[in-house]
Amino acid sequence: MSRVRDAYLRHAQYYMRILQSANELYVQGGEAISKGRALFDQEKLNIEAGQSWSAAHLDVDDEAMRLCNEYPTLGAFCLELRHSPVERIRWLRAAAHAAHRLGNRHAEASHLGNLALALRHQGEVRKAVEYHLQSLTIVREIGDRQGEGENLNNLGNAFLSLVQLQTG
Repeated sequence: MSRVRDAYLRHAQYYMRILQSANELYVQGGEAISKGRALFDQEKLNIEAGQSWSAAHLDVDDEAMRLCNEYPTLGAFCLELRHSPVERIRWLRAAAHAAHRLGNRHAEASHLGNLALALRHQGEVRKAVEYHLQSLTIVREIGDRQGEGENLNNLGNAFLSLVQLQTG
């Protein structure tokens, strides 16, 4: 392994833990929300650099692939609040690809479902439906009944949005 790769890997691992810490503070609620938000904002550029490195190397580096899969999950609440929808979509696409390569069907379904929600909020409802259907297929294959219910609910909401677009 090269020293440069090792340095980037350590950076990505460290800032994924920082993201996780900020997210955990947010989940605690109360005054901890402000601390979590401040921690994320302070380290945002480093967090994004770590995720970007892992996304750029997920096809050639197993550890980068694992990190890319985990970044959006470990920072879910902070990212929802602090990232633009475009950035969130980019992270979720990379994570879904990483989860697929890892054979982690549960994570893949989760990333695809979250990607669909982000796309729907961006007004890309048809693409959202496609991703919801992909996620639904996976959760049915793995027998995740709760995931199936969530996907059916989200798919119904996406179809409702399509109808509203067509009649509005």
